[in-house]
Amino acid sequence: MRRLFAALGLVCLLLAQASAVRAEEVFSSYHSAIDVAKSGTLTVTETITANVEGDRIKRGIYRDFPLTFIDGRGRSARVEFKLVSVERDGNEESYRTEGIDGGIRIYTGDADVFLPAGEHIFQFVYETARQIRFFDDHDELYWNVTGTEWAFPIEEASATITLPEGVRTQALDVFTGRYGATDKNARALEDGDRLVFTTTRRLEPGEGLTIAVKMPKGSIDPPSASQENIWWVQDNLHWILGIAGLVIVSGYYARMWLKVGRDPARGVLVPRWDAPDGISPALVNYIDNKGFSGQGWTALSAAALNLAVGGYVVLEDLKSSLVIARTEKPQPAAVPAGEAAILAAVKRNGGRLAIDKANGPAVQKAGSDFRSAMEKEHRNKYYRANTIPVIGGVLLSVLFIGAILVFGRLGDNIVLVILPVVASIVIAVLSVVFGQAFRRKRSLAARVAAVLAIGLFGFIAVSIFLAVSAVTIFQAVETHELPLLIGIGGIVLVNLLFFYLMGAPTPLGTKMMDGIDGLRQYLTLAEKERMNMAGAPEMSPQHFEKLLPYAVALGVEKPWSDTFDHWLLTAAAGAAAAAYQPAWYHGDSFTAGSFGDRMGGFAGSMASTMTSSLPPPPKSSSSAFSSSGGSGGGFSGGGGGGGGGGGW
Repeated sequence: MRRLFAALGLVCLLLAQASAVRAEEVFSSYHSAIDVAKSGTLTVTETITANVEGDRIKRGIYRDFPLTFIDGRGRSARVEFKLVSVERDGNEESYRTEGIDGGIRIYTGDADVFLPAGEHIFQFVYETARQIRFFDDHDELYWNVTGTEWAFPIEEASATITLPEGVRTQALDVFTGRYGATDKNARALEDGDRLVFTTTRRLEPGEGLTIAVKMPKGSIDPPSASQENIWWVQDNLHWILGIAGLVIVSGYYARMWLKVGRDPARGVLVPRWDAPDGISPALVNYIDNKGFSGQGWTALSAAALNLAVGGYVVLEDLKSSLVIARTEKPQPAAVPAGEAAILAAVKRNGGRLAIDKANGPAVQKAGSDFRSAMEKEHRNKYYRANTIPVIGGVLLSVLFIGAILVFGRLGDNIVLVILPVVASIVIAVLSVVFGQAFRRKRSLAARVAAVLAIGLFGFIAVSIFLAVSAVTIFQAVETHELPLLIGIGGIVLVNLLFFYLMGAPTPLGTKMMDGIDGLRQYLTLAEKERMNMAGAPEMSPQHFEKLLPYAVALGVEKPWSDTFDHWLLTAAAGAAAAAYQPAWYHGDSFTAGSFGDRMGGFAGSMASTMTSSLPPPPKSSSSAFSSSGGSGGGFSGGGGGGGGGGGW
């Protein structure tokens, strides 16, 4: 009985070993028949016999074929390729193709059809050109028969080559092994008008067979000059498009800038003590900034202060909040649009608009109405952003960059397109963010902190950018793609440059800007220089109050308040002036010598107070579960992670 069990165990072991051998997915043969035409076109029939066990080969196999090569000058060139047919077991087989880095991938089979286990014969027929190498003394076919990236062993690889009629070889050579190996585990012989190459050992995954055939000069027709030119354009189309795009986009922007973007000639700067054409403080800020800066809160603050000085509202500094309260003085028939929006907001809130976090939505509504009223009345009157020409330039740039990505056959060089675009966008966004943050800082300490932050992050960003740029430039030089980098980088830089240059003041805006610059100069002049000005009004509480909203609008309220403070301390001011308390402001009393610091700080902080009172933006994400454990804010595709993939 023991002998019987031992025999049965031995039989089971042998059967298991035989099953394991059968279960190996392997190419038992890989044969390539290559017909070389006199024109240099190769017609290749690859016949692959595969043992399928449903492990990695379930529906079929895929074949990767490279479509580029490195020419004698070290440049990447493109071969011609046409897939003629795909068969399995002697019958036409369904297939699909997809582009891969530097080549094409051909999938055999259907997603819904699984192959039965056993031996299957796959056949690919394709035509390819630009594969013959032409030297001064001979022509050569240097052909990688199997490739070196197969995931399966190949028991035997072979190739037969049919040369054009009358062509005889001068030499044959073979190479086997992994990429770069020079092993010669194959034999080559001439069999009549055919050349036969056969491996002498099994090729492991990642190993391949490469053959070389040397022919007399003139055996294959060399490409004509026109064909060489066509190939040159095809090989270099990416950087041709890049340079052409740079030239055309630059020409477009230059023409549009000459047409609509040039600033009118500025006049002579002359100090003045009033606003040009009597425009409001909010409009002074709007023109000076060529639109709203800091979402218009500085302009709104100047407008509110101007209403207070005019007696229409009172500003109450309650420590915890700032309140704009309506007075009994009737609203005038003609009031600037922005100031009318503020009065409407105060009325809408019961005559008292509190600026604090608790009243954030009302402050936000007041700011929105103020900006809308200003834009509606003054848009394109003093300054034109010339957005349409800029959009045209961006679309033209996108067209060329898209053409490079679609038609340029970039392969590994795609980084030379993506890096300049991404880097420029990041730099532009950071510049705007830091610039706006810096402009909002009013105190010296805040400005110093902003400068330090900009310096630190700027140093880190520049260091990273320079390091990545150096690597990119090195890659561009190494791969002979420097023209592509110049073209793409130039297109992006031209867009950034003209984004800032294209906007221009109108003739009326230029006149106003000249007057505004004169007013700014007057507000910041030293006392001695101001006294030497012919016709300048003497300092007084009325003169100070009249120009204080304009000083806030221009960001020079501190020097203007210091000037008034110094005047209060002089004997000429008199006792009444020394006891001055503004009627439009209710808060702590002022004393001579401290007015500049107190009032300058108060007026300058109004914009930041309004900004800090706004409600926080809504959160962009939530838990997928409610507090009770049920379904909450989750959704298919939400959360982190994602992606996927698999075999065939």
